[in-house]
Amino acid sequence: MPISPQTNKFLHSKLPIDDDENIIGIYKHHWFAYASIWIVGVVIVIIIMSLASILTMVGDNQSVLVQHRSELMAIALVFSVLVLLGTFLPVYLRGQEQVVLTEEALLQVLQPSLFSNKIDQVSLQHITDVSVHQDFFGTILGYGSITVETPGEQNNYRFYMLPNPQECAKEIISAHENFDAALQGGHMPTTLGGAKARMEIDPQQYQQFLQYQQMLAQQQRDQIAQTNDPTGTQSRSDDQDQV
Repeated sequence: MPISPQTNKFLHSKLPIDDDENIIGIYKHHWFAYASIWIVGVVIVIIIMSLASILTMVGDNQSVLVQHRSELMAIALVFSVLVLLGTFLPVYLRGQEQVVLTEEALLQVLQPSLFSNKIDQVSLQHITDVSVHQDFFGTILGYGSITVETPGEQNNYRFYMLPNPQECAKEIISAHENFDAALQGGHMPTTLGGAKARMEIDPQQYQQFLQYQQMLAQQQRDQIAQTNDPTGTQSRSDDQDQV
């Protein structure tokens, strides 16, 4: 989906991304994420009005509730209107949430309250895998959640109720592969954002990437060695040889 210049400019001003960093994709919640909130609000209104009607209909004409039926129904109606008005807030807050994919990072914009927001960011360099989960309703309606896995003890990221989660996951994986190839090459053509360009890589950033790759490779070798030699005999033998 093409990103308008106005949206592109707005996101660059609000998100911690460079001015020349291209935005590849913007993903918002599926329409059912908003509809489910309205459904809950409507159900609460029905319950309130039903209880008010039942309470004012039980008993004879001498009952206090029956005598004040109009007042009780008016109170129930006021509560119902307040519930519907209150439903606007979570719908609005959820409408401000989005996932933004750039050529260097993946960002999730959250709106926990009306006057605060939260931005979670993970570099494409640190993405190891992207998985998709769809429940029964998600499969029928076309929404799902994606989980972005990161190495080591870093937190995994999960984005809920996105439309076409498979396409979203493919775009994230493609962006990760492009960024990874650009880092390993130092300077190479890339097709990020749908247009051919050349990505300039900071030499210091590239060296940090190489050190990070070496660290992962060493961790894998240590795990393999520990699996093959759980008693540590080989490690002690290697230490003695070095001495």
